[in-house]
Amino acid sequence: MKEHSILDISIYQIQLFLTVAKECSFSRASDIMHITQPTLSKRIRGMEEIIGVELFDRKKRPLELTPAGAALYGTLHQFSEKIESLMSSVRNEHGNDVMRFSVGLCDSGKQMPFFHKAGKSLQAETEGLTFSWQYVQVDKWREMLNNGSIDIAMMLRLEEPYLEGYLQWERIMEVPKLVCMLKTNPLSEKESISYEDLRSQRFVMNSIKVFPAYYEFVRAQTMKYGGFEPIIARFAQNPNDLIANLEFDDEVVVCDMYLRDVDSDFLKCFELPDTKSGLDAIWRKDNYSPYIQRYLEHTRKYLAELYPEAVVF
Repeated sequence: MKEHSILDISIYQIQLFLTVAKECSFSRASDIMHITQPTLSKRIRGMEEIIGVELFDRKKRPLELTPAGAALYGTLHQFSEKIESLMSSVRNEHGNDVMRFSVGLCDSGKQMPFFHKAGKSLQAETEGLTFSWQYVQVDKWREMLNNGSIDIAMMLRLEEPYLEGYLQWERIMEVPKLVCMLKTNPLSEKESISYEDLRSQRFVMNSIKVFPAYYEFVRAQTMKYGGFEPIIARFAQNPNDLIANLEFDDEVVVCDMYLRDVDSDFLKCFELPDTKSGLDAIWRKDNYSPYIQRYLEHTRKYLAELYPEAVVF
């Protein structure tokens, strides 16, 4: 029988174990870590063989840690955070020869030039800085912050209740939330919309699996201001496809004015009463990049110019 040492466990295996434990799912963890599920399962089995205990109760749904797995998770989670903090400190102290700043923008299907313009301004005042940006999906931005592929994520304000303690955030902008419908919807003839008007409407939404923050936000607002559960027409498979999924005259979509192309010949949009949304900037607390606040200053400036009706913080 082969004897194993703890040194046979790689940091990558530890990352896989922590991700499976956090997600309570091999399937979701394999998507996050960009690894096939059979390979992920094999890696975890190898880790269990080295340690000599089972780490997960695979008969439970959702997946659960065994008592041994739970004990190991607490220690390895702290170990992982210390390693990440150490690497960040080394990068910040000794990596000044490579000056770079990367922003992740909420993938909405709409061009948002103010983010790019802010980055160009930052780059112009900082000799040698490389600025980059990319659109990020709502289920990927945490992973991208954690692995360092972006320094800051510009995300919907409705994510705030779901932000973990290792994240720092600032509110950038507040705007009214919109409800959009086809112009063939009888409600489109009204001058304004109340939640009572929406009681009989069917909502095109993101599912709690695809975008939990959006799903819970819409449900909370209809319950708070209208006293009803939203009737769901269908779930959009992609967070960007809400408006594209409007098909019938009794369907509505709740969305953000700066994320959607609301100037359409076929679409009518109203501000929702007492309902605000907006934009947050989110980054890791252990990211001490000197460019974060300077970039946000430029962003706020251009947002105020572009959206004079918004509250820019």
